Amino acid sequence: MILVDYIGHLVSTESEEELHKFALEQLHMKRAWYEEGGYAGFKHPHYDIIGQTMLQKALRLGAVQVPTRELIERAWWRK
Repeated sequence: MILVDYIGHLVSTESEEELHKFALEQLHMKRAWYEEGGYAGFKHPHYDIIGQTMLQKALRLGAVQVPTRELIERAWWRK
């Protein structure tokens, strides 16, 4: 499942591969926009959704908007 928080961080609950597939193939983002992250809770692996147009497209394509805390708790790298 793909999640986006209210800040605009896009993550996957399943895998890094799922995140890249959604971002690159569905949203047509650039791989260079991926932020590797650091340790959980501070800087995490994600893509940034910029603008309402991209956010609305992500939601139409199945991303679920959740609070940041939930996004971090459910992300693939927390498992």
